[in-house]
Amino acid sequence: MATTRGERRARGSGPVSAEQIEQEAVRLFAEKTYPVIGMRDIGDAVGLLPGSLYVHISGKEDLLLRIVEKGIQNYVEAIGAAADSDDPAPQRLRAAFLAHFEVLGRTKEQTRVAFFQWTYLSPAKQGRIIALRQQYEDLFVRIVRDGVRTGEFRKLRSPRVTVLAFIGMLNNASEWFSPTGALSAEEVANELADNVLGGIQAR
Repeated sequence: MATTRGERRARGSGPVSAEQIEQEAVRLFAEKTYPVIGMRDIGDAVGLLPGSLYVHISGKEDLLLRIVEKGIQNYVEAIGAAADSDDPAPQRLRAAFLAHFEVLGRTKEQTRVAFFQWTYLSPAKQGRIIALRQQYEDLFVRIVRDGVRTGEFRKLRSPRVTVLAFIGMLNNASEWFSPTGALSAEEVANELADNVLGGIQAR
């Protein structure tokens, strides 16, 4: 009888861990989206019957919640270092872009799930993600407001609107950026930072 890829992998690699289940769920959700994937699909990927998955996870939605929270927290932690720096605001903003793309280069599939599939969560769980997304946004807003205050950035009618515009660009990069592409994460980050800074730096 034919075996699935997950069964073959699990048999050769010992007991299945919660981390393995999470990794396979990230891959499946990124490829086919959360609503399309069932517990049987995840079980097949790691070589477990669907019922056996509940030894490691409490359910598919909680698995998505964990993936999304970790995915966004990766960015909050990395960009937080740039936001907390004492460097000039333009340098901090560039460092935040670099941090974003460094994380994206390591976690592209998880990023696609975290940024675009969190809306499949129940309203109560979405509230936790909205709070995390606000932390992510606030880091950029702080840098831009500091730059306006110090005169490094021109006066902006709404720093938040400016931030939302380039955050949209950063988030959508998960759809087109390739870690193995012609340009490295650092090169892409610098290119985008040059364009954003060119529009907001004081003359």
